Amino acid sequence: MKTLRHCQSLALWLTLLALTGCSVIQTEEGSPIPEDGQFAVLPLINLSQTPQAGDQAASVLSAMLRAKGSGNVTLYLPDDRNPLMYENSERQQTAISSARNDGADYLFTGTVEEWRYKSGLDGEPAVGITLEIRSARDNRVIWSGTSARTGWGRESVSVAAHKVLDELTEAMPLTESP
Repeated sequence: MKTLRHCQSLALWLTLLALTGCSVIQTEEGSPIPEDGQFAVLPLINLSQTPQAGDQAASVLSAMLRAKGSGNVTLYLPDDRNPLMYENSERQQTAISSARNDGADYLFTGTVEEWRYKSGLDGEPAVGITLEIRSARDNRVIWSGTSARTGWGRESVSVAAHKVLDELTEAMPLTESP
């Protein structure tokens, strides 16, 4: 009887573990950043094989920052003639110039390392993102963090990305102004 209960307990834990997906996050503590600063979310450099993953991640990030109380968030995604054929670093430099001209205090930059469905029976989503918050004045890194996640088979890449970005935004040293 004890063996049956032990097996049931083990099966329950394994099921819960499988349902949560697998994720990892590493961040630094960073200097406090006032939540009422002028934030510029720039196109993230897309290192994944999925077209426009950096723009998708930047769009989700800017919406999350607003939802968490940062009122002065502007998304800078420069217009392109052909959005599938562009140079990431050139677009980011254009966005940085625009953000500085508009009076941004902080620049949200970073990379998307993975944004896809893994091969296999279930095709689990896999997302990996690195973010940095930089001073717009001197380009100094104030905070950085990286997170990656593989989701459950029925989860979408977008859901996995939301979870990764949510973890990263929760770890940011944003503080309420006095």
